[in-house]
Amino acid sequence: MVEYMFYSLYKDIKNLIAESFGIVLDPKTGIVADASKSRLKDIQWFNNQYEGIVHTSPVVLVEFSELDISPATKQTNTANINIRLHIVSEVKDESDGDVWDKDVEWHEKLAHDVLEAVVRQRLRFEDHKTRPLDPVSWQHYHKYNGWMVTLVELKTKG
Repeated sequence: MVEYMFYSLYKDIKNLIAESFGIVLDPKTGIVADASKSRLKDIQWFNNQYEGIVHTSPVVLVEFSELDISPATKQTNTANINIRLHIVSEVKDESDGDVWDKDVEWHEKLAHDVLEAVVRQRLRFEDHKTRPLDPVSWQHYHKYNGWMVTLVELKTKG
């Protein structure tokens, strides 16, 4: 069986978030089939959406850093795995660009709940499980290209 490097990681992250938020994924396509009862509306691969169009929000965009793969034994490899979750929601601001505190608080709660869905979880990587997923940084932008964005960096080892 062929194991994919990023796909199994992405699928595990997407499933963990979807389950935590009550999102139904289409079993054939993997895309969101129903998010009507969720604060979160979609989970997608990061594809530099900020330079184009973010089609729905709030959304989690999953980004992976380059994998540096090293042999661990004759049969297995090891890799440091760095993941960045982009939690993106629409900004409703005043004419002077000021963002309401309640909107920032709502967004931060959403980002925290996304983090809680994945923190300390073990993901599939090359027929094995990774070490528990740990947070390493948190950045927040009140208004980035028209969106409120929180970037959550996570790391694990596979």
